[in-house]
Amino acid sequence: MSKFILKFTDVAVQPGKNSGSINRAVGFANLGELLPILDSKALAPNPRNAKRNTIIESILGTLNDSPELFRFKSKGLLISSHKVEVLERNRFRIVFSKEFVDGVLDGGHNLFGIGLFILSQIMDEKEVRRIRNWEHLEENWHNFRDEIDEIDFDKEMLVAVELIYPTSAAVEDQEEFDRAAFAISQARNANTQVKTEAFQNKLGLYEAFKTNLPQELVDRVEWKTGETNSKGVKPIDPRDIVALSWIPLNFANESNLLPEKISVSPQNIYSNKAECSEKFKALMMHDDVTEPIGGRVGQVRQLKHKGVESCLALTSDIPRLFDLIYEKFPTFYNDGGKFRFGRRNIVKMYDPVKLKALKSEGQDTRGYTGVKPVTPFYQRSSSEMKYKYPEAFILPFVTALSSLMEVRDGRVVWAYSDIEATVLEKLRKAAPLFDGQLDAYDWEPQRLAKSASSHKQAASFYKVL
Repeated sequence: MSKFILKFTDVAVQPGKNSGSINRAVGFANLGELLPILDSKALAPNPRNAKRNTIIESILGTLNDSPELFRFKSKGLLISSHKVEVLERNRFRIVFSKEFVDGVLDGGHNLFGIGLFILSQIMDEKEVRRIRNWEHLEENWHNFRDEIDEIDFDKEMLVAVELIYPTSAAVEDQEEFDRAAFAISQARNANTQVKTEAFQNKLGLYEAFKTNLPQELVDRVEWKTGETNSKGVKPIDPRDIVALSWIPLNFANESNLLPEKISVSPQNIYSNKAECSEKFKALMMHDDVTEPIGGRVGQVRQLKHKGVESCLALTSDIPRLFDLIYEKFPTFYNDGGKFRFGRRNIVKMYDPVKLKALKSEGQDTRGYTGVKPVTPFYQRSSSEMKYKYPEAFILPFVTALSSLMEVRDGRVVWAYSDIEATVLEKLRKAAPLFDGQLDAYDWEPQRLAKSASSHKQAASFYKVL
Protein backbone atom coordinates (compact mmCIF):
# COMPACT_ATOMS: atom_id res chain seq x y z
CA MET A 1 0.00 0.00 0.00
CA SER A 2 1.19 3.52 -0.82
CA LYS A 3 -0.10 6.59 1.06
CA PHE A 4 0.95 10.16 0.33
CA ILE A 5 -0.23 13.76 0.23
CA LEU A 6 -0.56 15.51 -3.12
CA LYS A 7 -0.51 19.31 -2.95
CA PHE A 8 -1.93 21.28 -5.87
CA THR A 9 -0.76 24.84 -6.54
CA ASP A 10 -4.22 25.52 -7.98
CA VAL A 11 -7.20 23.17 -7.92
CA ALA A 12 -10.93 23.06 -8.56
CA VAL A 13 -13.04 20.29 -7.05
CA GLN A 14 -16.11 19.11 -8.92
CA PRO A 15 -18.33 17.14 -6.51
CA GLY A 16 -20.27 14.16 -7.74
CA LYS A 17 -23.76 15.57 -7.22
CA ASN A 18 -24.53 15.25 -10.90
CA SER A 19 -21.93 12.64 -11.83
CA GLY A 20 -22.95 9.61 -9.79
CA SER A 21 -20.26 8.31 -7.48
CA ILE A 22 -17.24 10.28 -8.72
CA ASN A 23 -15.56 13.40 -7.37
CA ARG A 24 -13.03 15.15 -9.60
CA ALA A 25 -10.22 17.51 -8.66
CA VAL A 26 -8.50 19.31 -11.54
CA GLY A 27 -5.47 21.57 -11.28
CA PHE A 28 -1.71 21.94 -11.44
CA ALA A 29 0.95 20.36 -9.24
CA ASN A 30 4.65 21.00 -8.98
CA LEU A 31 6.98 18.33 -10.34
CA GLY A 32 8.28 17.64 -6.84
CA GLU A 33 4.78 16.67 -5.69
CA LEU A 34 4.82 13.70 -8.07
CA LEU A 35 7.72 11.88 -6.40
CA PRO A 36 5.43 9.62 -4.30
CA ILE A 37 3.57 8.60 -7.47
CA LEU A 38 6.85 7.57 -9.08
CA ASP A 39 7.78 5.76 -5.86
CA SER A 40 4.65 3.63 -6.09
CA LYS A 41 3.54 1.10 -8.69
CA ALA A 42 1.43 3.86 -10.12
CA LEU A 43 0.98 2.36 -13.58
CA ALA A 44 -0.82 -0.73 -12.27
CA PRO A 45 -4.25 0.32 -13.60
CA ASN A 46 -2.81 1.62 -16.88
CA PRO A 47 -2.92 -1.19 -19.49
CA ARG A 48 0.19 0.05 -21.25
CA ASN A 49 3.80 -0.16 -20.20
CA ALA A 50 5.50 3.08 -21.21
CA LYS A 51 8.76 2.82 -23.13
CA ARG A 52 11.09 5.32 -24.71
CA ASN A 53 9.93 6.57 -28.11
CA THR A 54 9.35 9.81 -30.06
CA ILE A 55 6.54 10.81 -27.67
CA ILE A 56 8.89 10.55 -24.70
CA GLU A 57 11.57 12.55 -26.52
CA SER A 58 9.00 15.28 -27.22
CA ILE A 59 8.01 15.39 -23.54
CA LEU A 60 11.66 15.67 -22.51
CA GLY A 61 12.15 18.43 -25.07
CA THR A 62 9.35 20.49 -23.51
CA LEU A 63 10.55 19.89 -19.95
CA ASN A 64 14.08 20.98 -20.89
CA ASP A 65 13.35 23.86 -23.26
CA SER A 66 10.04 25.37 -22.13
CA PRO A 67 9.06 23.84 -18.77
CA GLU A 68 6.61 26.69 -18.07
CA LEU A 69 4.48 25.47 -21.01
CA PHE A 70 4.43 21.79 -20.08
CA ARG A 71 1.19 22.11 -18.09
CA PHE A 72 -0.53 23.46 -21.22
CA LYS A 73 1.10 21.32 -23.92
CA SER A 74 0.42 18.03 -22.14
CA LYS A 75 -2.76 16.36 -20.92
CA GLY A 76 -0.79 15.56 -17.78
CA LEU A 77 -1.87 12.75 -15.47
CA LEU A 78 -5.21 11.19 -14.67
CA ILE A 79 -4.93 9.71 -11.18
CA SER A 80 -7.50 7.42 -9.62
CA SER A 81 -7.84 6.35 -6.00
CA HIS A 82 -10.65 4.61 -4.15
CA LYS A 83 -9.64 6.40 -0.95
CA VAL A 84 -8.97 10.16 -0.91
CA GLU A 85 -9.17 12.58 2.02
CA VAL A 86 -9.52 16.26 1.19
CA LEU A 87 -7.29 18.37 3.46
CA GLU A 88 -6.69 22.09 3.82
CA ARG A 89 -4.55 24.26 1.52
CA ASN A 90 -5.21 22.34 -1.72
CA ARG A 91 -3.89 19.08 -0.28
CA PHE A 92 -5.28 15.58 -0.78
CA ARG A 93 -4.30 12.46 1.15
CA ILE A 94 -4.28 9.63 -1.41
CA VAL A 95 -4.10 5.88 -0.89
CA PHE A 96 -2.95 3.42 -3.57
CA SER A 97 -3.89 -0.10 -2.43
CA LYS A 98 -6.55 -1.47 -4.77
CA GLU A 99 -5.05 -3.06 -7.86
CA PHE A 100 -6.62 -2.12 -11.22
CA VAL A 101 -8.22 0.99 -9.69
CA ASP A 102 -5.56 3.00 -7.83
CA GLY A 103 -2.83 4.75 -9.81
CA VAL A 104 -2.35 6.52 -13.13
CA LEU A 105 -5.24 5.70 -15.44
CA ASP A 106 -3.91 7.86 -18.25
CA GLY A 107 -0.62 9.67 -18.76
CA GLY A 108 1.86 6.81 -18.52
CA HIS A 109 4.12 8.39 -21.13
CA ASN A 110 4.02 11.72 -19.29
CA LEU A 111 4.95 10.03 -16.01
CA PHE A 112 7.75 8.11 -17.71
CA GLY A 113 9.07 11.32 -19.30
CA ILE A 114 8.88 13.17 -15.98
CA GLY A 115 10.81 10.36 -14.30
CA LEU A 116 13.53 10.51 -16.96
CA PHE A 117 13.75 14.28 -16.64
CA ILE A 118 14.16 14.06 -12.85
CA LEU A 119 16.87 11.40 -13.17
CA SER A 120 18.67 13.52 -15.78
CA GLN A 121 19.25 16.12 -13.05
CA ILE A 122 21.51 13.74 -11.12
CA MET A 123 22.67 11.06 -13.59
CA ASP A 124 25.11 11.12 -16.47
CA GLU A 125 23.39 11.89 -19.79
CA LYS A 126 24.64 8.68 -21.40
CA GLU A 127 23.29 6.62 -18.50
CA VAL A 128 19.89 8.29 -18.77
CA ARG A 129 19.76 7.51 -22.49
CA ARG A 130 20.18 3.82 -21.67
CA ILE A 131 16.85 3.86 -19.78
CA ARG A 132 14.46 2.48 -22.39
CA ASN A 133 11.43 1.25 -20.46
CA TRP A 134 9.59 1.44 -17.15
CA GLU A 135 11.59 -1.40 -15.54
CA HIS A 136 14.88 0.41 -16.24
CA LEU A 137 13.41 3.62 -14.85
CA GLU A 138 12.25 1.95 -11.63
CA GLU A 139 15.66 0.36 -11.09
CA ASN A 140 17.51 3.67 -11.45
CA TRP A 141 14.84 5.54 -9.49
CA HIS A 142 15.43 3.21 -6.54
CA ASN A 143 19.23 3.50 -6.82
CA PHE A 144 19.19 7.32 -6.82
CA ARG A 145 16.23 7.91 -4.52
CA ASP A 146 18.22 9.75 -1.82
CA GLU A 147 19.75 12.14 -4.38
CA ILE A 148 16.30 12.81 -5.87
CA ASP A 149 15.11 14.19 -2.52
CA GLU A 150 17.84 16.83 -2.71
CA ILE A 151 16.61 18.30 -6.02
CA ASP A 152 15.21 21.83 -5.79
CA PHE A 153 12.37 21.86 -8.33
CA ASP A 154 11.49 25.05 -10.19
CA LYS A 155 8.19 26.38 -8.84
CA GLU A 156 7.07 27.17 -12.39
CA MET A 157 7.53 23.56 -13.50
CA LEU A 158 3.92 22.42 -13.15
CA VAL A 159 2.01 19.39 -14.38
CA ALA A 160 -1.69 19.20 -15.17
CA VAL A 161 -3.25 16.69 -12.79
CA GLU A 162 -6.76 15.28 -12.70
CA LEU A 163 -7.71 13.29 -9.61
CA ILE A 164 -10.87 11.17 -9.46
CA TYR A 165 -12.16 9.42 -6.35
CA PRO A 166 -15.44 8.07 -4.90
CA THR A 167 -17.96 10.41 -3.34
CA SER A 168 -18.08 8.24 -0.21
CA ALA A 169 -16.85 5.03 1.41
CA ALA A 170 -20.29 3.41 1.01
CA VAL A 171 -20.12 -0.01 -0.65
CA GLU A 172 -22.41 0.98 -3.51
CA ASP A 173 -20.36 4.11 -4.26
CA GLN A 174 -17.10 2.16 -4.11
CA GLU A 175 -18.39 -0.50 -6.50
CA GLU A 176 -19.77 2.09 -8.88
CA PHE A 177 -16.45 3.95 -8.79
CA ASP A 178 -14.49 0.76 -9.52
CA ARG A 179 -16.62 0.09 -12.57
CA ALA A 180 -16.39 3.71 -13.73
CA ALA A 181 -12.60 3.89 -13.24
CA PHE A 182 -12.10 0.94 -15.58
CA ALA A 183 -14.44 2.40 -18.20
CA ILE A 184 -12.71 5.80 -17.97
CA SER A 185 -9.29 4.18 -18.37
CA GLN A 186 -10.46 2.29 -21.43
CA ALA A 187 -12.01 5.39 -23.00
CA ARG A 188 -9.03 7.66 -22.32
CA ASN A 189 -6.51 5.15 -23.62
CA ALA A 190 -8.62 4.36 -26.68
CA ASN A 191 -7.39 7.67 -28.08
CA THR A 192 -3.85 6.29 -28.15
CA GLN A 193 -4.68 2.90 -29.66
CA VAL A 194 -4.28 0.72 -26.59
CA LYS A 195 -4.95 -2.85 -27.57
CA THR A 196 -8.16 -4.59 -26.52
CA GLU A 197 -5.94 -7.42 -25.28
CA ALA A 198 -4.32 -5.13 -22.69
CA PHE A 199 -7.70 -4.48 -21.10
CA GLN A 200 -8.62 -8.16 -21.21
CA ASN A 201 -5.42 -8.91 -19.37
CA LYS A 202 -6.24 -6.18 -16.88
CA LEU A 203 -9.60 -7.81 -16.18
CA GLY A 204 -7.93 -11.15 -15.52
CA LEU A 205 -9.40 -12.86 -18.58
CA TYR A 206 -6.02 -14.40 -19.44
CA GLU A 207 -5.32 -15.96 -16.05
CA ALA A 208 -6.26 -19.45 -17.26
CA PHE A 209 -3.70 -19.15 -20.05
CA LYS A 210 -1.03 -18.02 -17.61
CA THR A 211 -1.84 -20.92 -15.30
CA ASN A 212 -1.78 -23.64 -17.97
CA LEU A 213 0.74 -22.54 -20.59
CA PRO A 214 4.36 -23.63 -20.07
CA GLN A 215 6.28 -20.91 -18.24
CA GLU A 216 8.57 -20.50 -21.25
CA LEU A 217 5.64 -19.19 -23.28
CA VAL A 218 4.01 -17.28 -20.42
CA ASP A 219 7.20 -15.24 -20.05
CA ARG A 220 7.26 -14.38 -23.75
CA VAL A 221 3.65 -13.26 -24.18
CA GLU A 222 3.05 -9.49 -24.12
CA TRP A 223 0.19 -9.69 -21.64
CA LYS A 224 0.78 -5.99 -21.05
CA THR A 225 1.58 -4.06 -24.21
CA GLY A 226 5.32 -3.72 -24.73
CA GLU A 227 6.25 -5.85 -21.71
CA THR A 228 7.44 -9.44 -21.41
CA ASN A 229 9.36 -11.36 -18.77
CA SER A 230 11.72 -12.84 -21.32
CA LYS A 231 14.52 -10.71 -22.74
CA GLY A 232 16.16 -11.16 -26.13
CA VAL A 233 13.52 -13.60 -27.39
CA LYS A 234 10.79 -12.93 -29.93
CA PRO A 235 7.66 -11.84 -28.01
CA ILE A 236 4.29 -13.51 -28.55
CA ASP A 237 1.19 -11.47 -29.26
CA PRO A 238 -1.59 -12.50 -26.82
CA ARG A 239 -3.97 -12.52 -29.80
CA ASP A 240 -2.06 -15.54 -31.13
CA ILE A 241 -2.92 -17.48 -27.97
CA VAL A 242 -6.51 -16.21 -27.90
CA ALA A 243 -6.98 -17.19 -31.56
CA LEU A 244 -5.77 -20.74 -30.85
CA SER A 245 -8.21 -21.02 -27.93
CA TRP A 246 -11.05 -20.89 -30.43
CA ILE A 247 -10.06 -24.35 -31.70
CA PRO A 248 -11.42 -26.04 -28.52
CA LEU A 249 -13.96 -23.26 -27.92
CA ASN A 250 -15.49 -23.86 -31.35
CA PHE A 251 -15.73 -27.55 -30.49
CA ALA A 252 -17.38 -26.64 -27.18
CA ASN A 253 -19.86 -24.45 -29.05
CA GLU A 254 -20.72 -27.29 -31.46
CA SER A 255 -21.18 -29.56 -28.44
CA ASN A 256 -23.59 -27.06 -26.78
CA LEU A 257 -21.27 -26.54 -23.80
CA LEU A 258 -21.16 -22.73 -23.95
CA PRO A 259 -23.78 -20.53 -22.24
CA GLU A 260 -24.62 -18.96 -25.60
CA LYS A 261 -23.93 -19.71 -29.25
CA ILE A 262 -20.63 -18.09 -30.13
CA SER A 263 -17.83 -19.22 -32.44
CA VAL A 264 -15.14 -18.13 -34.88
CA SER A 265 -14.75 -19.63 -38.35
CA PRO A 266 -11.54 -21.70 -38.62
CA GLN A 267 -10.14 -19.45 -41.35
CA ASN A 268 -10.57 -16.39 -39.11
CA ILE A 269 -8.32 -17.97 -36.50
CA TYR A 270 -5.65 -17.11 -39.06
CA SER A 271 -7.00 -14.07 -40.87
CA ASN A 272 -9.05 -12.12 -38.29
CA LYS A 273 -7.48 -12.26 -34.86
CA ALA A 274 -9.22 -9.04 -33.89
CA GLU A 275 -12.55 -10.87 -34.19
CA CYS A 276 -11.14 -13.77 -32.17
CA SER A 277 -10.19 -11.33 -29.42
CA GLU A 278 -13.50 -9.47 -29.37
CA LYS A 279 -15.55 -12.67 -29.27
CA PHE A 280 -13.26 -14.07 -26.57
CA LYS A 281 -13.98 -10.99 -24.46
CA ALA A 282 -17.73 -11.34 -25.09
CA LEU A 283 -17.62 -14.97 -23.98
CA MET A 284 -15.42 -14.38 -20.95
CA MET A 285 -17.49 -11.42 -19.73
CA HIS A 286 -20.62 -13.58 -19.71
CA ASP A 287 -21.81 -13.92 -16.12
CA ASP A 288 -22.11 -17.69 -16.51
CA VAL A 289 -18.43 -17.89 -17.52
CA THR A 290 -16.70 -15.48 -15.13
CA GLU A 291 -17.60 -13.41 -12.09
CA PRO A 292 -15.97 -10.46 -10.32
CA ILE A 293 -13.68 -11.60 -7.54
CA GLY A 294 -15.40 -10.98 -4.24
CA GLY A 295 -18.48 -9.81 -6.11
CA ARG A 296 -16.92 -6.40 -6.73
CA VAL A 297 -18.26 -4.90 -9.93
CA GLY A 298 -15.58 -3.65 -12.32
CA GLN A 299 -12.84 -5.75 -10.72
CA VAL A 300 -10.73 -8.58 -12.06
CA ARG A 301 -12.88 -11.57 -12.93
CA GLN A 302 -12.41 -15.25 -12.17
CA LEU A 303 -13.35 -18.19 -14.34
CA LYS A 304 -16.13 -20.44 -13.08
CA HIS A 305 -17.43 -22.31 -16.18
CA LYS A 306 -15.82 -25.74 -16.26
CA GLY A 307 -16.40 -26.20 -19.99
CA VAL A 308 -14.65 -22.95 -20.90
CA GLU A 309 -11.98 -23.65 -18.29
CA SER A 310 -11.24 -27.00 -19.95
CA CYS A 311 -10.94 -25.32 -23.37
CA LEU A 312 -8.42 -22.78 -22.10
CA ALA A 313 -6.46 -25.54 -20.36
CA LEU A 314 -6.43 -27.55 -23.59
CA THR A 315 -5.13 -24.51 -25.46
CA SER A 316 -1.84 -24.92 -23.60
CA ASP A 317 -1.08 -28.00 -25.75
CA ILE A 318 -1.81 -26.35 -29.09
CA PRO A 319 1.36 -24.22 -29.49
CA ARG A 320 3.42 -27.41 -29.00
CA LEU A 321 1.31 -29.28 -31.57
CA PHE A 322 1.45 -26.27 -33.91
CA ASP A 323 5.26 -26.43 -33.79
CA LEU A 324 5.22 -30.20 -34.29
CA ILE A 325 3.07 -29.87 -37.41
CA TYR A 326 5.26 -27.06 -38.77
CA GLU A 327 8.40 -29.14 -38.22
CA LYS A 328 7.12 -32.42 -39.69
CA PHE A 329 4.81 -31.36 -42.53
CA PRO A 330 7.53 -30.89 -45.23
CA THR A 331 9.13 -34.25 -44.44
CA PHE A 332 5.80 -36.07 -44.51
CA TYR A 333 4.79 -34.24 -47.70
CA ASN A 334 8.02 -35.40 -49.39
CA ASP A 335 7.73 -39.01 -48.16
CA GLY A 336 7.72 -41.47 -51.05
CA GLY A 337 9.45 -39.05 -53.41
CA LYS A 338 6.29 -38.19 -55.33
CA PHE A 339 6.29 -34.52 -54.29
CA ARG A 340 8.97 -31.94 -53.53
CA PHE A 341 7.96 -29.38 -50.92
CA GLY A 342 10.62 -26.86 -51.97
CA ARG A 343 9.60 -26.64 -55.63
CA ARG A 344 8.04 -23.18 -55.18
CA ASN A 345 10.15 -20.12 -54.35
CA ILE A 346 7.83 -19.14 -51.51
CA VAL A 347 9.31 -22.15 -49.73
CA LYS A 348 12.95 -21.43 -48.89
CA MET A 349 15.45 -24.26 -48.48
CA TYR A 350 17.92 -23.70 -45.68
CA ASP A 351 21.33 -24.11 -47.29
CA PRO A 352 23.83 -21.33 -46.44
CA VAL A 353 26.59 -22.94 -48.53
CA LYS A 354 24.42 -23.21 -51.64
CA LEU A 355 23.11 -19.68 -51.11
CA LYS A 356 26.64 -18.28 -50.92
CA ALA A 357 27.69 -20.15 -54.06
CA LEU A 358 24.66 -18.89 -56.01
CA LYS A 359 25.31 -15.32 -54.91
CA SER A 360 28.95 -15.51 -55.96
CA GLU A 361 27.89 -16.80 -59.38
CA GLY A 362 25.22 -14.13 -59.76
CA GLN A 363 22.44 -16.75 -60.00
CA ASP A 364 18.85 -16.75 -58.72
CA THR A 365 18.80 -17.24 -54.92
CA ARG A 366 15.07 -16.89 -54.29
CA GLY A 367 14.58 -20.54 -53.34
CA TYR A 368 17.23 -20.52 -50.61
CA THR A 369 17.77 -18.94 -47.21
CA GLY A 370 20.68 -18.59 -44.84
CA VAL A 371 18.36 -18.06 -41.88
CA LYS A 372 17.86 -21.25 -39.92
CA PRO A 373 14.17 -22.28 -39.76
CA VAL A 374 12.60 -22.30 -36.31
CA THR A 375 9.18 -23.35 -35.08
CA PRO A 376 6.56 -20.59 -34.70
CA PHE A 377 6.01 -20.68 -30.95
CA TYR A 378 8.94 -22.29 -29.17
CA GLN A 379 11.44 -20.96 -31.72
CA ARG A 380 13.26 -24.30 -31.89
CA SER A 381 15.03 -25.98 -34.75
CA SER A 382 16.13 -29.51 -35.63
CA SER A 383 18.22 -31.26 -38.27
CA GLU A 384 14.95 -32.28 -39.90
CA MET A 385 13.90 -28.69 -40.52
CA LYS A 386 15.23 -27.90 -43.99
CA TYR A 387 12.59 -25.42 -45.11
CA LYS A 388 11.45 -21.96 -44.06
CA TYR A 389 7.86 -21.43 -45.18
CA PRO A 390 4.66 -19.49 -44.32
CA GLU A 391 2.75 -20.85 -41.33
CA ALA A 392 -0.45 -20.41 -43.36
CA PHE A 393 0.34 -23.60 -45.28
CA ILE A 394 -0.21 -25.75 -42.20
CA LEU A 395 -2.89 -23.67 -40.41
CA PRO A 396 -5.69 -25.99 -41.63
CA PHE A 397 -3.99 -28.91 -39.87
CA VAL A 398 -3.84 -26.84 -36.69
CA THR A 399 -7.50 -25.77 -36.68
CA ALA A 400 -8.40 -29.39 -37.55
CA LEU A 401 -7.12 -30.45 -34.11
CA SER A 402 -10.69 -29.89 -32.91
CA SER A 403 -11.60 -33.13 -34.70
CA LEU A 404 -9.36 -34.96 -32.21
CA MET A 405 -11.31 -33.70 -29.19
CA GLU A 406 -14.27 -35.06 -27.25
CA VAL A 407 -16.48 -34.10 -24.31
CA ARG A 408 -16.21 -35.90 -20.97
CA ASP A 409 -18.23 -34.82 -17.97
CA GLY A 410 -18.89 -31.38 -19.39
CA ARG A 411 -15.24 -30.77 -20.28
CA VAL A 412 -13.41 -30.68 -23.60
CA VAL A 413 -10.47 -33.10 -23.64
CA TRP A 414 -8.29 -34.89 -26.17
CA ALA A 415 -9.92 -38.02 -27.53
CA TYR A 416 -6.55 -39.81 -27.60
CA SER A 417 -4.22 -40.58 -24.70
CA ASP A 418 -1.09 -39.63 -26.66
CA ILE A 419 -2.11 -36.64 -28.72
CA GLU A 420 1.37 -36.00 -30.16
CA ALA A 421 1.70 -39.55 -31.47
CA THR A 422 -1.82 -39.36 -32.91
CA VAL A 423 -1.14 -36.10 -34.72
CA LEU A 424 2.09 -37.46 -36.17
CA GLU A 425 0.39 -40.65 -37.35
CA LYS A 426 -2.44 -38.80 -39.05
CA LEU A 427 -0.28 -36.01 -40.48
CA ARG A 428 2.09 -38.51 -42.06
CA LYS A 429 -0.81 -39.89 -44.10
CA ALA A 430 -2.53 -36.57 -44.73
CA ALA A 431 0.38 -34.34 -45.81
CA PRO A 432 0.86 -35.84 -49.31
CA LEU A 433 -2.92 -35.78 -49.86
CA PHE A 434 -2.92 -32.02 -49.26
CA ASP A 435 -0.96 -31.44 -52.46
CA GLY A 436 -4.18 -30.94 -54.43
CA GLN A 437 -5.26 -28.14 -52.09
CA LEU A 438 -1.88 -26.44 -52.31
CA ASP A 439 -2.00 -26.58 -56.10
CA ALA A 440 -5.62 -25.41 -56.21
CA TYR A 441 -4.56 -22.16 -54.55
CA ASP A 442 -1.30 -21.97 -56.53
CA TRP A 443 0.72 -22.20 -53.32
CA GLU A 444 -0.50 -18.79 -52.19
CA PRO A 445 -0.50 -19.09 -48.38
CA GLN A 446 -3.12 -16.45 -47.57
CA ARG A 447 -5.64 -17.72 -50.13
CA LEU A 448 -5.18 -21.27 -48.88
CA ALA A 449 -5.51 -20.38 -45.18
CA LYS A 450 -8.53 -18.14 -45.79
CA SER A 451 -10.37 -20.89 -47.66
CA ALA A 452 -12.98 -22.77 -45.62
CA SER A 453 -12.43 -25.83 -47.83
CA SER A 454 -8.78 -26.09 -46.71
CA HIS A 455 -9.81 -26.39 -43.06
CA LYS A 456 -12.64 -28.80 -43.83
CA GLN A 457 -10.33 -31.02 -45.85
CA ALA A 458 -7.67 -31.16 -43.14
CA ALA A 459 -10.35 -31.99 -40.54
CA SER A 460 -11.71 -34.79 -42.72
CA PHE A 461 -8.20 -36.26 -43.09
CA TYR A 462 -7.79 -36.32 -39.30
CA LYS A 463 -11.16 -38.04 -38.91
CA VAL A 464 -10.80 -40.78 -41.50
CA LEU A 465 -7.06 -41.53 -41.68
